[in-house]
Amino acid sequence: MKLWIQPCDACAQLYGEPASTEPHEKLTLNGVGFVKDATAEQHFTCARCGGVFARILTGPAPRQIWMMLNAGQH
Repeated sequence: MKLWIQPCDACAQLYGEPASTEPHEKLTLNGVGFVKDATAEQHFTCARCGGVFARILTGPAPRQIWMMLNAGQH
């Protein structure tokens, strides 16, 4: 698959990891999504490669992951 961006090593390793995995040091929190006053997701941007992530915090456990939004994997 051809990616829209070329993620740095830290972002490539984070993609698909469980949401319980902490963000790497170059990720900056951009915003937080709530459902019924509970945090449902967090959005981050990588200062190194420009990767944009959603950290999915709700739903079935297999879907609570780090998802890269701008690399063409979805």
